[in-house]
Amino acid sequence: MFTGIIKELGKVVKINKKSFLWEILILSEKIYEEVSPSESISVNGVCLTLTKKKDNILYFEVMKPTLEKTNLKRVRVNSVVNLESSLKFCDKVNGHFVLGHIDCEAPIRNLYKYKDYSVWEINFLSSNRKFLVSKGSIAIDGISLTIDKVYSQYFTINVTPYTKEHTNLKYRKVSDWVNLEFDYLAKIVINSGAGLTWFKALGSGPRD
Repeated sequence: MFTGIIKELGKVVKINKKSFLWEILILSEKIYEEVSPSESISVNGVCLTLTKKKDNILYFEVMKPTLEKTNLKRVRVNSVVNLESSLKFCDKVNGHFVLGHIDCEAPIRNLYKYKDYSVWEINFLSSNRKFLVSKGSIAIDGISLTIDKVYSQYFTINVTPYTKEHTNLKYRKVSDWVNLEFDYLAKIVINSGAGLTWFKALGSGPRD
């Protein structure tokens, strides 16, 4: 489990591609010393098992089903990825509970600067509308963010300069695909019949 607070930006240094599995090697400076093989690490929001570490390089194996569902299939050598080590019981939860189980990819529809922050528009499938609520939480490439507004085909988030600078959002552009993990608590509520009406009342419906 994670919190969506990115600890480090890692750089992909090598990808070994096999038919049903990729081995991805990522350069790490900060979390390298605190993690050990077999531990879970969030890479762009995807919970992966660290298989090996050597000379500041973290080794991960990514199976085909994970590649198909996430944007890890789009990384290349020199791609910058968000890294977060797993949550410890003594740690503060500064973001929200993030499991590292990606629900889907989504393209960035638009992004623009407004005053001292930037506004991002991200498309979503109609089948996922029920998981989106204004002022609710969402993990985007593993980053804990707050949904601002929900429209019929996209939602918006507001990104502060600090968040942009300390995550790979500073490298993102329109049409890039990002990983989405909807709030686990929201999914629990939606999957309980009694909670659906309550959740909709919070503002999960479209605005246009």
